[in-house]
Amino acid sequence: MHNATPAKLYPFWQLMLINIRPFFRDRAVLLWTFGLPILIALLLIQAFSGGSHMTPVNVVVMHEAKVDAAWLKAMRQDPLVSVTSLNQPESEALEQTFIDADVEQPIEHPSDLLRTLQSQLRPQVYLTPNSMFSTHNSDETLKARNYLMHLKAAAQDQEVHSSVISIKGYRYTDWLIPGIIVLQILGLALVSVANSLVSDRQNGFFKRMRLSPFKRRDYIIGIVLARLFLLVFQMIILFVAFNLLFNYSLQGSIINIVAVMTLGSFCICMLGVLVGARSQRVEVSSGISNLLYFPLMFLSGIYFDTANFPDLLREIVSYLPTTAFLDALRLVANEGADLASVAKQLYILAATSIVFFIIVYLCFDWGDEKA
Repeated sequence: MHNATPAKLYPFWQLMLINIRPFFRDRAVLLWTFGLPILIALLLIQAFSGGSHMTPVNVVVMHEAKVDAAWLKAMRQDPLVSVTSLNQPESEALEQTFIDADVEQPIEHPSDLLRTLQSQLRPQVYLTPNSMFSTHNSDETLKARNYLMHLKAAAQDQEVHSSVISIKGYRYTDWLIPGIIVLQILGLALVSVANSLVSDRQNGFFKRMRLSPFKRRDYIIGIVLARLFLLVFQMIILFVAFNLLFNYSLQGSIINIVAVMTLGSFCICMLGVLVGARSQRVEVSSGISNLLYFPLMFLSGIYFDTANFPDLLREIVSYLPTTAFLDALRLVANEGADLASVAKQLYILAATSIVFFIIVYLCFDWGDEKA
């Protein structure tokens, strides 16, 4: 007598293989899947993580006569610092402009003097006897201000020690890599699943499936499991590559990380199934996928920290499945959080997955309407 277990599993495995084999046969897909995220990480880390070298500092000094003479002399003698002094009327007008400016609102009508300074000198610091003003909030500006304070301390014979400490799990690299991972999952699980469903519908696969022993649920489960298998394979390679290239390492429990990634990936896969549930043409499913892909990419905090969003927008986007997925992954992978600490995000992913599944179950087009 034949074993019943393999017979029950047989449809799932066959449908998984149908979806997995084309992936490994196409070299372009492999290059796109593994090469692109590594290239993106390289470019972004190089662009935004900053370097250890000090760039030249441009300083505009107001009320020069009142600025500490020893500090001013040290700045003028330092080869990295370029000092531009303003006369008294210019100093008073510019200082008043900065004092009246609102931190959260830009200066609507900058004076000709301010426009000239910004366009020609691009100073990192505007210096008065009692204040420092900066027009850019960046690492470069912070380094410039710290460098000037070191010069002041040295001019006044004060000893100041300052250094940048790198902590695993809290570097820009550590913050970025989970975002790249979620972005790849979003692309493979959303766009690929939706287009695969529509392609099978166009080719009459669903109609032929009615003549086979496969059940409709087998197809849905098979295609989702196939994508989850591909995602596991992809994530292992990417995590190894990121470790070798960027010294990235997981700080949390592997079990917790796998749990978060499995639930998050399943949720995104179900979103892909939902997109392809009724679409009759690949062009339509691709358009809908792109319509979802780019807002989810920018609003989920993959490239930009959602902490900088307005309070209302931040509260809204926190319920997006990609935001919940990414927030949970960053916490468990980078900060070693347990599952209880990301319970809210897991509830969002689970509830969203159930909603997607119900909608797919009720409205999936198996071709019966045109049978």
